[in-house]
Amino acid sequence: MMRRISFGVLLIALATLMLELMLTRVFDIVLSPNLGYFIVTVAVFAFGLAGIYATLKPISPDQNIARFLTVRSVGFAVAVALTIPLINWLPLDYTRIGSHTIRTLSAFVTLYVALIVPFFLAGSVLIAIFSKYALSIRRLYFWDLVGAGVGSVIAVPLIATFGPGGLILWAASFGLIAAALFTESRIARRVSIVAAVIVAALPVATLPGYIDFIQHTDKRGVKDAFEQGRVEFTRWDPISRIDVVDETWTPAISAPWHLSGDRKAIQYDGGNQTSYFYKFNGDLPALRAQIDRDKSHLNEHFWQIGVLAADYLKRDSGQKVLILGSAGGQETKAALMYGAAHVDAVELVPTVVELGTGRYSSYIGDIFKNPKVHVEAGEGRSFLRHSHQTYDIIQIYSNHTSSSIAQGTGALMPVYLQTAEAYEEYFSHLSANGVLHINHYSYPRMITTAALAWKRMGRTDFARHVLVFESPIELTLPTLLIKMTPWTAGEVAELSAFLAPPEADSDHRLKMVEDPLDPSKSFLSADFYSGDFPDALADRVAANVTPRTDDKPYFHMLRKSFQYLTPDPANYLDVGTAYTVNASDAFGIPMDWIHLIFTGAASLIFIVAFVVIPLWFARVGKEEGATSIPLLIYFSCLGAAFITLELVFIQKFTHLVGSPLYTYSTVIFSMLCGAGIGSAASERMGIGPRHRWPLPFVAIIVLGTTLVLLYPAMSHLALALPLVGRVAVVAAMIFPLGFFLGMPFPLGVLAIANHPRGAIAWAWGMNGLFTVAGGFIAMLISIRFGFDRTIGIALGLYAVAWCVFRGLLHSERVEVATGPMVERAATP
Repeated sequence: MMRRISFGVLLIALATLMLELMLTRVFDIVLSPNLGYFIVTVAVFAFGLAGIYATLKPISPDQNIARFLTVRSVGFAVAVALTIPLINWLPLDYTRIGSHTIRTLSAFVTLYVALIVPFFLAGSVLIAIFSKYALSIRRLYFWDLVGAGVGSVIAVPLIATFGPGGLILWAASFGLIAAALFTESRIARRVSIVAAVIVAALPVATLPGYIDFIQHTDKRGVKDAFEQGRVEFTRWDPISRIDVVDETWTPAISAPWHLSGDRKAIQYDGGNQTSYFYKFNGDLPALRAQIDRDKSHLNEHFWQIGVLAADYLKRDSGQKVLILGSAGGQETKAALMYGAAHVDAVELVPTVVELGTGRYSSYIGDIFKNPKVHVEAGEGRSFLRHSHQTYDIIQIYSNHTSSSIAQGTGALMPVYLQTAEAYEEYFSHLSANGVLHINHYSYPRMITTAALAWKRMGRTDFARHVLVFESPIELTLPTLLIKMTPWTAGEVAELSAFLAPPEADSDHRLKMVEDPLDPSKSFLSADFYSGDFPDALADRVAANVTPRTDDKPYFHMLRKSFQYLTPDPANYLDVGTAYTVNASDAFGIPMDWIHLIFTGAASLIFIVAFVVIPLWFARVGKEEGATSIPLLIYFSCLGAAFITLELVFIQKFTHLVGSPLYTYSTVIFSMLCGAGIGSAASERMGIGPRHRWPLPFVAIIVLGTTLVLLYPAMSHLALALPLVGRVAVVAAMIFPLGFFLGMPFPLGVLAIANHPRGAIAWAWGMNGLFTVAGGFIAMLISIRFGFDRTIGIALGLYAVAWCVFRGLLHSERVEVATGPMVERAATP
């Protein structure tokens, strides 16, 4: 029986983690990444709610535990399967909250309640097992963590084939198999297994299509494109879902950013970001001659004239070009058009590379098949680290769209292409007269960040090397050009004339805003170029434009307050940065901060639900000799510390791995599997409430500190490795720490195993509460102080738990819990 229960725990944990991860990906696409974040809070809240329910109404010792587990596992499977039609049926377009307020709010409330159900049922299954078999907690915790770890990685190889809808149904199938393991009835077991096979077969039956989700908001026209049948291709790539939309030009769709010309829109994650395959016959000399004569139709082949700036400057010099984020190929086409001798085109999403070199190759003039072009799917900084080449141009054209700005997308995501360390990589890979060409929003922050890198490399007079042009119609895509030698008057005049052609509409002429020859004509002061940005000046600017580093990589976190910003030349707030911050307000809600607002509010509610209610109504803490306060502190510290390490590692190791999904899977799998193995090994190592219990805490503190100290050197070496190698290095760094992270929770459960019924459930609830609250606080600390200090605080919480653990140890309880009952628990 114990083996079946252990494997059932693994399947429930696996299914729960898979469901959480897939729902997050679904909401990234069909709604907003920021709204998708609430899935994590829903899951933790539901788990904690299950703990509170079990605290107030613990399972009777006489109750049939097998029937309890079977019914809830079947309920979990049904609730999981129903999430797909429910998400498609509910009117979840949050942009209509003003016109259809009650209907929209009701839909989201219904969704929230419905999503609580499967996580609540899964949590109640695990709590019941941990409470019933408390003295086998180390073995059960192993299966729980390993199952969750497997659930975090299973999506990576399977999502492209089956999509999130198919994997959600597989999660339901795993729930049914768990029910078959828990039940004592042979008939029920057979019915559950047959049902599991049928549910698991549904995604296979739909191949090569997906059991998919509808778009609820029209991001970048993707919803309309699906309804009009203009979506030509869809794939759930592990990194991004890619939809290719036909945008053959007609007068009806004419817009300032699409004046003419046929193209295919490459929509990343349902329209969060967009690139284009521009229709091109492959005749580069003819295209160049056409643009030389008349730049008014340049929009047929390029998003804006700023794309061409560095290539035009270096034209016909046999230049070597590196493009980070080659996407649909407009930058590659520009480089070839102006005579590049060699182009390295690096794109993060493999599906986009495949489409550009395959299905849409002839549509874009076979530019990626040009013998001068080497195209590669990979991460930009990793490519630079293992490259020994120097380039005349390094170009990065945008990794955002107006849609992503409006949603606040990525405000709390690390941007490792925009840190001082990244700029050092760029500068060190440029030739003596090379140019770094970047189009990204908030050029003041780009300049302060680049200036820090410039200073670290021992260089001076940075302002003489920087040229910035602003577009009246593209406020979020200024053109930043940093030249390794100072700009000359001839170069500045030549580029100024080229980027503001008289034949183009005034909205499409770029204006110089940072003049390297005459600082008095520049918008920014000399302090922005110093590499030592003054705190007093940083306080004056209404947006946060301080430099970013790998330890503080939140480039997109520009907001300081909830106020509407007005450009202020006197205090160096440019129009583009003000527009970017203001654009992320939706109905007065700052979408770039909604994660923090929602999580902070949830944490306050959870404190009342998970702390006050059990203390007031439950038996826990009221009996003689009970240890409610140590229990409260101990399990709270564990929840907050573990989630802090988990979240910070995901953010920090994104620098090394590259893809957010690969990073998430690597970190979660390494931590949870390491913790599971550590939990199982702790018994053999003789670690228990009465013996050697300080060892895990000491090891966590020592290994965590060692990881922080060694990471800079390790990442510097490992960044040059291919993806598999980088993933292996990250796993190797995390696993030893994870091994010991798996020991404190079961230690605490063993220490309270003989407390009043409901104590273990309350410990579970407290762990869940401070998983939410700890995640919220960890994000605030990492934004303000950086990743390393945040890790230090998490290690400090483990030190507090170490000190508090002694308060859980009451001799009469521990003596029973570690004596004869252990032997009896080992033989069910």
